[in-house]
Amino acid sequence: MNSKFLLLMTMVVALLASCQKSDDNRVQPVSFNLTVNAKEGEFSFPVNNASVKITNKASGTSYTAVAETEGRALFSSLVPGSYDLTVTLVVPAATYTQITGIVTEEDVTFNGSMEGLNLQQDTDQSIDLVVGRVGGWLFKQIYYAGSNTTRGASFRDVFFEIYNNSNTVMYADSLYFGQAEGKNNNSSNDYVLANFQYDWSKSLNISTSAGLNANTDYIYANSILMIPSDGSGKKYPVEPGTSIIIAANAVDHTASYPLADGSPLPITDPTLTVDLSKADFETYLASYLGGTPYRFDIDNTNVPNVEVIYFVSGNDMVLDANGRDAFFLFKVDASAARVNDLPNVAIPTVREITATTNLFKQIPVSYIEDAVEVQNPVDGSRVPKRLPTVLDAVRTHVPGGRYSSQSIVRKTLKTVNGRRILKDTNNSSEDFGVLLKADASKSASSFID
Repeated sequence: MNSKFLLLMTMVVALLASCQKSDDNRVQPVSFNLTVNAKEGEFSFPVNNASVKITNKASGTSYTAVAETEGRALFSSLVPGSYDLTVTLVVPAATYTQITGIVTEEDVTFNGSMEGLNLQQDTDQSIDLVVGRVGGWLFKQIYYAGSNTTRGASFRDVFFEIYNNSNTVMYADSLYFGQAEGKNNNSSNDYVLANFQYDWSKSLNISTSAGLNANTDYIYANSILMIPSDGSGKKYPVEPGTSIIIAANAVDHTASYPLADGSPLPITDPTLTVDLSKADFETYLASYLGGTPYRFDIDNTNVPNVEVIYFVSGNDMVLDANGRDAFFLFKVDASAARVNDLPNVAIPTVREITATTNLFKQIPVSYIEDAVEVQNPVDGSRVPKRLPTVLDAVRTHVPGGRYSSQSIVRKTLKTVNGRRILKDTNNSSEDFGVLLKADASKSASSFID
């Protein structure tokens, strides 16, 4: 009897020990304490009510918090792992004017972001928010994904729609746009930053203006194109609340058409693509590149060509359908360096520059009026962010991915006397929505409310 009792007690103790051991092996939650700061020049701004969002990269689960008076936001029970972080602070116009003495009628938005934040234990972190650059020219719509490769137009029907978000007439003459270079993998080496993007400060022979940082105060362009002008600077007026469309190929992609070499290009499903034959401008690289025109680069003689200022490689304006891309707009005033005179820089991993080395134009962030970065919809396929936070804090994407016919479109913030003012917080994940099919009509259907 006693031996049975002892055996039973031994089993109970073993079971309890097993349970205790199982409990000890459970994943223990961690806390994350963030301190938010917001400054512009010599001015500091109250950071209470800053909105903080943290997203677990593995599960996609998001958590939000609002910063307290001293700028602290606490997440007390997080699963250990890798997280993306975004912070947004909206400073009311009256508060901004009171602090800085600069009169503004619009609220001012500060942003901050971190990607791949590794939280394996209780962590304290601080983040400095930056105020985004706001200009009158904006990307309203970017159609980079293209359409079905067999039934649609593949990469050939992409376009930019650029919008006058101001309350005055602006002129598109000499408006520059292009694509920014960046590293398209997550490998590590001696020439990358913590987020695996190039550390441009390690490029051979690079120089920066006094007090400027090679990675945060410049972008590096692999293409620069420009709206032409007749010298007056007023050839192409754009009314407030209206836009221009720049097509890679200004043809009707909903119908079959001949390619540059005369061969036919059949379109079997016109519902997947768009008619760009009435675009305001198109890109055509044959004159810039010389030689035989690329068979897919069509020249619509009824649509003005943009000027090709700088183009590192390729034979057509191709936007990355996978979303590994970033786009910029700028104009240059008389006091700025001519674009052709901007420095050319090799990627940092190049340790000997030869005649065949690809070089990228080093453009000061201070030039840029608008910039948008896109990314792959699948987290595991995303590449390092390439634009500085001050230009675009958080990237966006079309959920359908490549060749989905979808485009990103900037949301309408408000309407004043019939004129739409588009949202511009320099956080593309918040500023843009998605059209299930790109819309080049410029009509009400091409906006998102």
